[in-house]
Amino acid sequence: MNTNRLFLTCLLMISVVFSQGMFDSYDVPEYEYRTFQLSGSDLFNSITVGDNSMTRMNVGADYMSKYQSPGYNLSYGLNFVNNSMSVSTDGDDFDESEWNMNLPFSVDKYFNDTKGMFGFADGEYLSFGGEAYDDVDDTADLPLTVGAGYGRIVSAKPVAQAYAIADALGIDADDDTIAAIAAVIGSEASYESIYKDDATQQYYNDLAEASGVNGSAMQIQKVLTSPAYNISDRFTGWDVRAGITNNYIQCDDCDLQGTMTIEANYAMPIEMDSQVLVNFIYTMDRNDTDEPVNMPDGITGLFMGAFPDMFSGDDDDYYDDDYYDDDYYDDGYLSGGYALGGWTTMNLNGSYTKDHSYNWSSSATLNYASETYEVPSGMDNNGDMTTTTLENSGMVLTLSTTYSILNQLSVTGSYTYGSVDGDSYDEQDPISQIKTSVTYWVF
Repeated sequence: MNTNRLFLTCLLMISVVFSQGMFDSYDVPEYEYRTFQLSGSDLFNSITVGDNSMTRMNVGADYMSKYQSPGYNLSYGLNFVNNSMSVSTDGDDFDESEWNMNLPFSVDKYFNDTKGMFGFADGEYLSFGGEAYDDVDDTADLPLTVGAGYGRIVSAKPVAQAYAIADALGIDADDDTIAAIAAVIGSEASYESIYKDDATQQYYNDLAEASGVNGSAMQIQKVLTSPAYNISDRFTGWDVRAGITNNYIQCDDCDLQGTMTIEANYAMPIEMDSQVLVNFIYTMDRNDTDEPVNMPDGITGLFMGAFPDMFSGDDDDYYDDDYYDDDYYDDGYLSGGYALGGWTTMNLNGSYTKDHSYNWSSSATLNYASETYEVPSGMDNNGDMTTTTLENSGMVLTLSTTYSILNQLSVTGSYTYGSVDGDSYDEQDPISQIKTSVTYWVF
């Protein structure tokens, strides 16, 4: 008991000490931009061979509007593509056209201050049509997440990058100079819409001006783009949030209720070279317990993300025959591979990163996932469906380090270990992977 109290006290003291300074005072810069583009990857493309011909026409439009500030963020856009094709072969003509439209949008708003209560919404309207979809009834979707939360996590990586720039330029930068450099880096996304083809040049010229060192634009660009400079992400703050996700435009016979998610995040930069991140996510399916729904992806998502080389294709024999118990799936126990509504998943993720120097960084990540769901198991004497509850859990540990020597060498090594247990996995062996990559400039 005394040991636990001592640990919590030390953790609180560390949090108070290291959350101050530039990381804690930095906030996202305020900016606004809009951009509109017309395009045609194949605006007109016609091929003729004798009496045979094929003509393609393509036209598209992209619009994006974004406003960013510490207390209010709004973005929305439009992506539209229209394709048409005309083919003539031996006197037979074939014409077909199709169009696709996507309207993404995202908004979050703080009600009192920039670190208190907030609401958020994130989604997109999807629609398609044309002759290619004449026989399709469901031609629109509206996946949308709506929720509320409290607290705030700020990406303070621009501050770490600003210190790296000051160090590379050999200047003893004060807090105002660091803040000025970080403000320009935080506004990078707006440069293309404002300056078009001159965006890169203007961006690095503004960084040189903010640093107070004339003619330093190219050196600053090297710091921010060269793989020899490893500047890890920096986040500070905490938040909790809850939201409901569903598709609000469904087919006529569909009435799916989506999912509810509860999430908590904590981020603490340690001095100027380290970062701790903790993330907790709990997801619950909102459909009735007798409604067939997609299987939860708590375990499969965890392992497919950690071992993409193993789970990247349908022809992977290890995935098909060894890691999953095929007999368990083939005997009809999962009744076609779906679960019943009401399933739950839980994810707990923690990571620690450290930049030993600007050319050497390391990280350690631990991910844990669990899932609980019901599947049909048969019929009782009255002809009613019977169910079985399945519970699974898994964890993945990843250690990684990257070291670079400017203009000479870049080496990355990683070790990943994963284990899984539960009703759907019959004494599965753990997975371990050692992976290295190297780039060496011979001449």
